[in-house]
Amino acid sequence: MTPHSPGAEQIDTLLWIGFVAATILFVAVAGGLIYALRRYRAERGVEPRQVTGGLRIQLRVGAGLGVFAAAILVLGIVFTDRAREAPATGPAGLAAADSAPLRIETTGQQWLWRYDYPNEAFSYYKLVVPVDTAVELDLVSTDVVHTWDVPELAAKADAVPGKTNHVVFRADEEGTYFGQAATLSGQAYAAMRTEVEVVSPAEYEAFVDGAKKDIQAAQDRVVELIENGETP
Repeated sequence: MTPHSPGAEQIDTLLWIGFVAATILFVAVAGGLIYALRRYRAERGVEPRQVTGGLRIQLRVGAGLGVFAAAILVLGIVFTDRAREAPATGPAGLAAADSAPLRIETTGQQWLWRYDYPNEAFSYYKLVVPVDTAVELDLVSTDVVHTWDVPELAAKADAVPGKTNHVVFRADEEGTYFGQAATLSGQAYAAMRTEVEVVSPAEYEAFVDGAKKDIQAAQDRVVELIENGETP
């Protein structure tokens, strides 16, 4: 995974810290066992001697492990808090989002994501956001628990019925990023994917304006058919 937002970078760093810590522990434990086997192995026919560690050694090892665990805990808390911080909109971002994140209501339903933009336009499956702009997704659900998960941009979060959760991120590079379902939400949950297209602020504004016009034109056409006694 290549992170493309500040929060994703913090999560990626935390994963590497965990990997390095696990590697150090594995090497230390395996090395200690190999040393003990080679140093104190018995010859054939000879009863092996009993070996006990001194109290000082036990205390030193225990203190060392305690300090190591405390350091990992502190680093985990620090990087987790950083990953949750709301990033600020950058100089190349959407001017309207300078003072507050661009809020987009994100609705999970079996088995599709719907995105409602501030100008009342909406889209299904594909979310379009401006680059270098703080974006906040308000996650809701119409039926069961769904998980929004685009790992290159943000940490995963659940859309829970009757509750609103939030995802905040800032995409630092234009491009297309993909996500998929991370929680079993029914028989078609595996097909519940999403796509985030990061574009320039001008392209974003053109997209939401065009989407609103298309939606309004479709609604007007339906009203016209109904008034004429036709089936929409």
